[in-house]
Amino acid sequence: MTPKVYERVRKPLVAAAWIYFVYMAYMLLHPIPPVPPPVRYVFSFVHFLAFAALGGLVGMARLRMPYLAWLVPLLIWGVASEVLQPLTGRFFEYRDILQNELGVTVGLAAAYYLRRFLVREERGPEEGETRS
Repeated sequence: MTPKVYERVRKPLVAAAWIYFVYMAYMLLHPIPPVPPPVRYVFSFVHFLAFAALGGLVGMARLRMPYLAWLVPLLIWGVASEVLQPLTGRFFEYRDILQNELGVTVGLAAAYYLRRFLVREERGPEEGETRS
């Protein structure tokens, strides 16, 4: 992905990341009725997917900061979202914190490798490599 193309795509990615963050904050912090135990395990996986999507969007938008600089605030948000949930009538679960942290890490890593792949595809094969 050339710098010109990336600059055109970056602004919509930044907007999408912010919109998704606000939506996610609402979904994680609004009160819900108690959920039967078997369904809670599904929600843990949903936490992983939601935070992986957030990490991926932020990683692709990146806002001119290194990936590791985004990892810390996103990890803090993963913990904070769980700590704040009991204030809204929801449940605090350590399993969800783990899923949040794994999701952020996987999302940022996926964005890092995807961007790296796209840049390499734009430049062409490295010297000594053959394109198949």
